[in-house]
Amino acid sequence: MNANKKTKAIIYARVSSKEQEETGYSLEAQEKLLKEHSDRKGFEIVKTYKVTESASKWQIRKTLGEMLTFACTNKAGIILCEKIDRLTRNLKDAAIIDDWVHSEDEREVHFVKENFVLNNQTRAHENFVWDMKVAMARFYTNNLSEEVRKGQKEKASQGWLPTKPPHGYKTIGEKGHKVHVVDDLTAPLIKKMFDLYATGNYSVKALADKMYSLGLRNRSGSKIGKSRMHEMLSNPFCYGKFLWKGQLYQGKHEPLVSKDLFDEVQMKLNGGRPRPYYNKHHTELRGKVLCGSCGKTVTWERQKGHWYGGCKQCKAQLDEKKQYIRQEDLEGRLLPHLVAVAPKSEKLLGVLTKALKESHSEEIEYHDTQVRAINTSLARVQQRKRVMYDDKLDERITADFYDQKLKEFTTEEEGLVSNLDKLKSDNTEYYKVGIAVHELALRARDIYLSEKATLEERRLLLAYAFSSISVLQGRIEPTYTPAFNFLAEWMPRVNPILEPRQNNPKTIISRGDLHISTPISSLELSEVQNNSRTSKKPSVKARHGHTIPISHSLLPG
Repeated sequence: MNANKKTKAIIYARVSSKEQEETGYSLEAQEKLLKEHSDRKGFEIVKTYKVTESASKWQIRKTLGEMLTFACTNKAGIILCEKIDRLTRNLKDAAIIDDWVHSEDEREVHFVKENFVLNNQTRAHENFVWDMKVAMARFYTNNLSEEVRKGQKEKASQGWLPTKPPHGYKTIGEKGHKVHVVDDLTAPLIKKMFDLYATGNYSVKALADKMYSLGLRNRSGSKIGKSRMHEMLSNPFCYGKFLWKGQLYQGKHEPLVSKDLFDEVQMKLNGGRPRPYYNKHHTELRGKVLCGSCGKTVTWERQKGHWYGGCKQCKAQLDEKKQYIRQEDLEGRLLPHLVAVAPKSEKLLGVLTKALKESHSEEIEYHDTQVRAINTSLARVQQRKRVMYDDKLDERITADFYDQKLKEFTTEEEGLVSNLDKLKSDNTEYYKVGIAVHELALRARDIYLSEKATLEERRLLLAYAFSSISVLQGRIEPTYTPAFNFLAEWMPRVNPILEPRQNNPKTIISRGDLHISTPISSLELSEVQNNSRTSKKPSVKARHGHTIPISHSLLPG
């Protein structure tokens, strides 16, 4: 494309956290970088879109749609973005962008900091990099979500509800150290609510009317409805415990009512029957296996020391000739699908690690440059503080001047240290996530079968590997998550690279659209010819007893 024709271009800038605003990734910094790139290329900026850290997923997708609509309407063929993860960490959005680019020859997306241009002329190995980075960005986002869930679970285990408390309580404390205490304004009303219902003289609806007359309101100031009133009466938080993710925890907050009063209320709510609070079934496969006939979640029951899964909905035969399938049998057919997508050896893992690092070299260099710059500034400030202290001792400066400058230097030093800490925890090094995915796949089977692995660790491993597992008549059809879907496409092509070849100094592979003829030591990502596209087919389904297919879709839409 001839940039000298003043091709119309659009700037897209986005930050996902306040920390990024403070460490060189601000909207203004991105816009400046993209405008400089536009000037060099001779583009005409016709529109700038900015997405702040407070934007929801819906708002981000809406902005993306508006941008692409504007680009089509105004014939703007260029989108400028800092990095791939600024434009999308969502597989659906990646597919939309990919389709937009490939619908016309003149359209391009420039990822300036990564020196990468996505267009119809993009080479196969560059398309592979695009797909890989989107996959890793998506995996990183999922991993962040998992870390949030782990943090919430840890807080729950410490006795604190990770979300807003119910009526009768309020939250105090700083971020990361918030706790729930009794709200003196609403707590007496909640106690009254339990006392009145326990008398048996009120229906839930009548109680809602009564509590409204006494002054109880919802958070918007309106009357609390019947269903919400029922939830409040059923919430164990008021007697000192709380439900989180189906499990009942002992809370550290102050109870409002006694356990006896709460149980009495539950008996009346449930027509004399105690209300069950949580499911006591615990197995690695709970909630993860679907019936291949009706698509409903398989229910697990423990009989004679073993777990058996069955479909309560359609009662289909999940095993070859039985309605129920034993957990050990299902695991025996599932684990080969973990092995099938794993690197064949530690040596191959090393080759992949090197290739991933090289594909992110520019991003790593930029990150390291920032770290070095901050360290240099930090050393300079610390040196000035030492020199100034000597000047004070030698009486070359006054005590007041020393105190003033010391305060300035200390403030500057604290700011630099804060920025350095944020950079060290920044999420720019996606290649580490990619390496972790390959390493996890290599060790997945051993981890799952290890006697030291906990139930939660096995469940987490299955969650990383499979988005769903379907079973019918003994046939297992797991659907990989985006990260392992990527491996299902990639590893069957790469694993043969390290297979020994007799009387041949080079490794020659010809499989589908992949052809490599090179010494192992010089393996590069650019030598992998991958014609996969992002938006054509759904995710890979691995079938037991069959070779994992190599579809044209690296990532599901």
